[in-house]
Amino acid sequence: MIDRIFSPGDEPESGQGTTRATALYRAIRQDIIRGEWPPNEWLRIPLLRQRYGAGASPVREALNRLTSEGLVRQIDQRGFTVAGISEADLEEIAFTRSALNRIMMPAILERGDEAWEESVVLAHFRLSKTPPFSSDGQLNEEYLARHRSFHMAILMPCGSRWLLELSAKLFDLTERHQNLAMRSDLFGTRDVASEHAEIVKALLSRDVEWSIRVMDEHVGSTVRLVREATNPKEGAF
Repeated sequence: MIDRIFSPGDEPESGQGTTRATALYRAIRQDIIRGEWPPNEWLRIPLLRQRYGAGASPVREALNRLTSEGLVRQIDQRGFTVAGISEADLEEIAFTRSALNRIMMPAILERGDEAWEESVVLAHFRLSKTPPFSSDGQLNEEYLARHRSFHMAILMPCGSRWLLELSAKLFDLTERHQNLAMRSDLFGTRDVASEHAEIVKALLSRDVEWSIRVMDEHVGSTVRLVREATNPKEGAF
């Protein structure tokens, strides 16, 4: 979680208002996806102003943007909360990602050139060398960033920025669920590294059906992990 965007009382310099407002939006968004702000937590504007060192107007603007993305809920006359999560939501996200795999993968394997293969292999190599947890047991930010880079590198040759943007949003929503599950002891029961290695093998083979299957299985494993790690009695689902 970031400490501050800018000091309280500072006025954004000319031309920098949008940049700082966007930085604030991205910081809150990342903290929600990372699980720093848990589901259904109240997002009080005074607290956000203090934590991120931002004014009330940029905070409200960021919350409104996040509401449009479904990561925040606005409750009339009461304020904003982090959006809850549910098994139904996760199942729908996984279904949509699977549908996109069937749309995108034939084009990806047809259009992907040698430079694309190298980018996927390099992204996988960097990911494989990065532990998911830091030495103090916290989620490793570098791992999370490299995991996202690996998956987005795979999709780059699809030929549609709209599909890429939708895929990125769905990845982030999946990651939000997964990050909550990674805090449980069950994460160690999954061999994610082997899943990633098989994805790379399938892609380099240019086998469309195999690539779709392993990508679907990878997301399916996340769904199962989240379902097992989340206790409905505690209110997460």
